[in-house]
Amino acid sequence: MADDQALPRTTRRAVLGGMTLSTLALGGGMASKTLAQTVGLGGFIPRHWYEHDYRIVQTNLREIDALESPREIARAVKDFGGNVIVSNIGGIIAFYPTDLQYHYKNPYLKGDFVGEMIEASHANGMAYLGRFDLAKGMKPAFDAHPEWFSLRRDGLPREYNGTYQACPNGQWMQEYGIEILKEALTRYKPDGVFFNGVYFPSTNWYNSKPEGNCTCDNCRRAFKAMYNRDLPKVDDATDPAWVDYQNFQRRVLATLQQKIDAATAPLLQGAPIMGRAVVGRGELQRSVHRPAPEWPYQGGEQSRQYLAANPGKPWSATSATFVDFYWRQITETAANHELRLAQVMGVGGKLDLYLMGTLAGQKEPTWLPPVSRLFKWRAANAAGYEGMTINSRVGLYDSGATRAITGGSDFFGGFDTPFRKYQLGATRGAYMMLVDSRIPFQLVNDARVADGKTSLAGKFDVLLLPNTMVLSAAEAEAIDAFVEGGGLLIATGRPGSYGPDGKPVVAVPLASLPTMRYDEPLDGEGWSLDPEKGALAVTGRVPIEANYYVGMIREGTSDLIPFAPDQRYGPPEFSYAPPNATTRKIPGVAVRSHGKGHAVHIPWHIDWMYHRDSLPVHQEIIAKLIERYAPAPEFVLVGDGAVELMQMGRQNGQSLVHIINYAGQRNGRYNVPPKLANLRLGVKGVSGTARALVAGVPLDGTMSNGRTWYDLPPLGAFEAILV
Repeated sequence: MADDQALPRTTRRAVLGGMTLSTLALGGGMASKTLAQTVGLGGFIPRHWYEHDYRIVQTNLREIDALESPREIARAVKDFGGNVIVSNIGGIIAFYPTDLQYHYKNPYLKGDFVGEMIEASHANGMAYLGRFDLAKGMKPAFDAHPEWFSLRRDGLPREYNGTYQACPNGQWMQEYGIEILKEALTRYKPDGVFFNGVYFPSTNWYNSKPEGNCTCDNCRRAFKAMYNRDLPKVDDATDPAWVDYQNFQRRVLATLQQKIDAATAPLLQGAPIMGRAVVGRGELQRSVHRPAPEWPYQGGEQSRQYLAANPGKPWSATSATFVDFYWRQITETAANHELRLAQVMGVGGKLDLYLMGTLAGQKEPTWLPPVSRLFKWRAANAAGYEGMTINSRVGLYDSGATRAITGGSDFFGGFDTPFRKYQLGATRGAYMMLVDSRIPFQLVNDARVADGKTSLAGKFDVLLLPNTMVLSAAEAEAIDAFVEGGGLLIATGRPGSYGPDGKPVVAVPLASLPTMRYDEPLDGEGWSLDPEKGALAVTGRVPIEANYYVGMIREGTSDLIPFAPDQRYGPPEFSYAPPNATTRKIPGVAVRSHGKGHAVHIPWHIDWMYHRDSLPVHQEIIAKLIERYAPAPEFVLVGDGAVELMQMGRQNGQSLVHIINYAGQRNGRYNVPPKLANLRLGVKGVSGTARALVAGVPLDGTMSNGRTWYDLPPLGAFEAILV
């Protein structure tokens, strides 16, 4: 979306003044004739914003922004391309004249800022969502009631810049926060609300320093009453209380959520709480405390995770404009926002942007026009997205239960558990292999499989389990039925080795898997597989490292890629396999038929290795397995370039295919990507008309080898092909 040439430096006023509909000049060949459909027009009903193609701009207001004009703030958001504004009401600081003693009133407040903000938003045809942050209180509240707030593991309060972290078991969240909500929602009727930061802290939110789980008396008493044990002493699965503590947090937060919902529902009068039953929201951001390089697939990963857990719900992932908390005044490049948000749109999410202060208050404004063009383009092409949902037939298993025992998340670096070394790399390596193979896919949520809300049979052709160590009986039964009905299961690492209680199991619960049970893992350093001796043709020897999970193998199992004899690796004169070297008889890539389908077990960390090394042969194995055992895909993309292929569809048979250009991303840097030429999209069978929505041009197809092929226009940040 961004212009090929860098924008000249200019003033904030000039930038904002140039972002009106009447003066918009869309780059990259975007059609401008439909701009009459954009912000505030086309029948948008603010009270029912979540039923429309909404585009959120969150103005995360600072104290001093209460001096600004709500009318000008709202007008700038409308001119930017948004039709929903998120703006502060209260929690840490009240942006309205509160009567509550411990609700800290904004010292810069001149009048009824919230009331004026709601009025200005509605006057501009936009929905207004009120933002509350109940996770912290100010010093007067702490001084009066320290027992309301969270304690670090060392017993000290969690304080930052005069704010004190609340504990979900303390009265600030349990009672006083609800009084804040009641007061505000009695006075004002927003079109929805957004709650920030209701969570159990273990790491300082702002400096990412680990502080341990909360040790306040409220938590001690509640955990003891619930599980008859003391709080964990360390933040990982080596502590006997760790699994119980994870469940404790979920139960406390679920009960608190129900309490808040019950108190606010009569006052909200049908307006939704974001992240609850009606509509979901996430956040895309950097953290310098996460291992480099920057993970470039955050938008697609987070969106796929939510949509897998909450099928059918509207969703957006807000792109944070600043570079980590330390530099709230330093902005991301426009190219990074475009890359993040293109991924979100490619699986069915909405546009969402989160900035510090107001649009007019941005110190470095050159990123604004390209992102504004993206918002307005989406408004002009909303009809192309209506009713589209992700419908890829390759599923990547997303096991929240496995993450719970491994700490397999990169949020603030995750927990340092004995298993985490492999888990985050396994899930993200599998994600990367599918992206790099240009295979459209969706995530499959473990809880939705367990409760039967996600059906595997008939919906998927392929299911990939990346070191999914925790499997319940219900999950195993559903996966086995999927394979028996003709599906392809590819499982890596040590699947099914733990139960939902976090304890090891003896027998693997998957009847379809080639491996029945596990022995102690072997150290696979320096091992390799020899494709020339196997049935799966890939390019070159296949390296293995780290754990190999040997075990008892079921009858009928074949080895698709057997082991090569061990080769010494030093000194150079001895770097070969001696003539008398033995060859391991354990499988390198095990497969067996089960019913009408096939189950593959790769008993080593192929995905973790790909995340670390990105060796093509590992990605080729996964792609070749899918090619060998699964039906031909509906869409294929040929041509050079670092791109991702994403697939959606709707009931009338139309498809919307996104092609995302990663050529501008290099480690943590995001530039305007060079345009990629000579890409061709192949659609299975005889296809009808197609249109490139970004380029704004129709595409003519030609038949060849059972596919309709479309020559694509040069690819900028992304393209959306409506077939």
